[in-house]
Amino acid sequence: MGYRLSYQRVLGLALALLALGTPAGPANAALFARTTTDLQAEVRAAAAEGKQLAVFLTLPDCPGCLEMERQVHAVPAIEKAFKRKFRTVSIDISTSDSLVDPAGRPSTPAAFAQRLRAVATPSYAFFNRDGQVLYRFTGTLDQNGFRQLADYVSSARYEQRPFVAPARQAAHATNLRLNAEPPTATVPLHPEFKLAATDGQTHRLADFRGLGVALAVGYTQCPDVCPTTLAELKAAVEALPPALKSQVQVLFATLDPERDAIPLLKDYATAFRPDGGRPILGLRGDAAETKNLIRQLQLVADKQPSASMGYTLDHTAGIFLFDADGRLLGLSPYGQPLKQLAADLASIAADASRRRQLAQH
Repeated sequence: MGYRLSYQRVLGLALALLALGTPAGPANAALFARTTTDLQAEVRAAAAEGKQLAVFLTLPDCPGCLEMERQVHAVPAIEKAFKRKFRTVSIDISTSDSLVDPAGRPSTPAAFAQRLRAVATPSYAFFNRDGQVLYRFTGTLDQNGFRQLADYVSSARYEQRPFVAPARQAAHATNLRLNAEPPTATVPLHPEFKLAATDGQTHRLADFRGLGVALAVGYTQCPDVCPTTLAELKAAVEALPPALKSQVQVLFATLDPERDAIPLLKDYATAFRPDGGRPILGLRGDAAETKNLIRQLQLVADKQPSASMGYTLDHTAGIFLFDADGRLLGLSPYGQPLKQLAADLASIAADASRRRQLAQH
């Protein structure tokens, strides 16, 4: 009898999935690897499995989405734990496909995202067996944060308080506290870009692991913001204790590759070299690489006509701060008091030094 009952349950579930026209998908597929145009069918299938439905809202050129896919969704331990509680699908909100939403209403991916107020990506939306939205979260998370989000939704803690991503509560696991503003939730925690540098090499952020990194963006013909920012970085590094000065790498990435050739960029960066510190590295990409940098860090870089210069750039001002693991900690805003910037660099440099010492023992 026990065997017959088990068989009937399995057969009933299989028939239910066939009736819905929703393939179960391979058991070992990465999280959110499947796409669909019928979310109501997915809700029903999730209910038949005793789970809730989790939908990943994404865009093809979203850096945060790619980071989540590569560093979180594809981790076997996370995939296994998440799939015990949730059935997962992804929706590309840039497509014009017809869509059936979880409540059975006709829609489109864009309209569905707008109804959820998920206009930014990456976003996650969770639904109960009736197709009602339980919770929505927008932003990138590290592996620990994603686990916490899953536990938060499955235990219905959203009824008591909103979810606060642990990756945004503190600078990183050692609880560095900075004066800099926390990074925007949709910016990747580990931005990826590859640019030529004034040392003759091509660099990624990963090349500076083990050091604190302060990254400014702009262009050499910038009349005020860029030279002021680099002068403040020079002063902030020079204010560090001698043993910490070498623990910070200052980078200056041009947003104007048309005019900022590497030799010009090198002369410009050299003028701001901090005494006792590492040389400032200028970074330059071609048009596509610069576009990727802008997309990764969600920068502003708008050309404005200029009678004397041909054009100027209205661009993001401030300094992006990274720890020794290459993790984005925050943005030191333009005009922040020098004392606060110096304190942040000291914290990041001291942390990098501690990590180096621990690695040596």
